[in-house]
Amino acid sequence: MWDKSPTRRIARFALLLAAALILSWVEAILPFQIPVPGVKLGFANIVLLYVLYTDSVPSAVTFGILRALLSGFFLGRLSGIFFSLCGTVLAVCGMALLKKCRCFSSLGVSVAGAVLHGVGQLCAASLLLTPAVWSMLPLVGISSAACGVVTWLPLRILGRYEGILEPLGGKNMNKD
Repeated sequence: MWDKSPTRRIARFALLLAAALILSWVEAILPFQIPVPGVKLGFANIVLLYVLYTDSVPSAVTFGILRALLSGFFLGRLSGIFFSLCGTVLAVCGMALLKKCRCFSSLGVSVAGAVLHGVGQLCAASLLLTPAVWSMLPLVGISSAACGVVTWLPLRILGRYEGILEPLGGKNMNKD
């Protein structure tokens, strides 16, 4: 699929990280906002899912952490870095487990990752703010699941051309 030399892997990783940061910036300037606090469409998660399906789990975890840190710095959201990191780590670990057990399609992995990201952010908010934020779990869960479907669609299109995802209604062809 792609050359695995160290230099090319680093260059590919950097380009994908740049693409994710650009998508984060685009999402930040769009006037569309989801009315649930802390929930975004998560355009950058398209690239994170791509990394998870084309590379290793450690690469996906590293990618997620770097994206959370860098987007916080570049977009001036330093106070949100802890929230983003908690959500990202929980989401990537959960998605990696679901992908590995092959119980879920890439759509299920994407939706679960979005919901887990929201749960991770609620964990951070309950630690920093108040445990009362858990009352928002149903709203965060439903809106995050919808966002997981939205971020899966571009990955689905890209995955069909690169052969990294299962065919719709077919056997799982994920490469581990």
